[in-house]
Amino acid sequence: MPDEPPTALAPVGETSPDAFEREYMRGEGAVLYRDKMVAGRKTNAVLALVTALLAFKAISTGALGSLVVGLPLLAAAWVLLGVLRVTVSERTVDVKLGLLGPTIPMEGIESAMAIDYRFGGIGGWGVRRGPEGWMYGILGDSRRAVKIRWRDERGRTRVTYVGTRTAEALAAAIDRGRRALPAGPEPRALEGA
Repeated sequence: MPDEPPTALAPVGETSPDAFEREYMRGEGAVLYRDKMVAGRKTNAVLALVTALLAFKAISTGALGSLVVGLPLLAAAWVLLGVLRVTVSERTVDVKLGLLGPTIPMEGIESAMAIDYRFGGIGGWGVRRGPEGWMYGILGDSRRAVKIRWRDERGRTRVTYVGTRTAEALAAAIDRGRRALPAGPEPRALEGA
């Protein structure tokens, strides 16, 4: 049976943010892009199978203590791997895989481009550290991502990869947000020239 595809939210105006987004992903200004990918049947089936095997082994061997440790860890993995949300507003890009992910200030973004990725390189599911930066992805992103190069508040260059089936739309929304930033102060003219 094929995996149920993750659901991507329609463009802003056709959907509204869910309770999690309203609470934890409060971008500044108008929302330019919203995407929500939910783990499909395969991911849920694998996690349910692992949970069932853990419970069976613990009960059959009498090691019920492993359930006390194992079940909360599996529940946390389920929460952390189950939903990937991305919101682009006029001032920020919010990325949340479960409860984890950065809020990237729009003025710090140097570039955003849609890419194909290799599973063994930066790719994979969950939160992963690659050679350049962090990857946030779940099963169903079609090995597509947006590579966001940005500077943090200390001026350090960061790279964040966001797995998404709508990579071109996400990169375009980030570019729209960058272009909409207010212009910086005008350089002063040389005096006495």
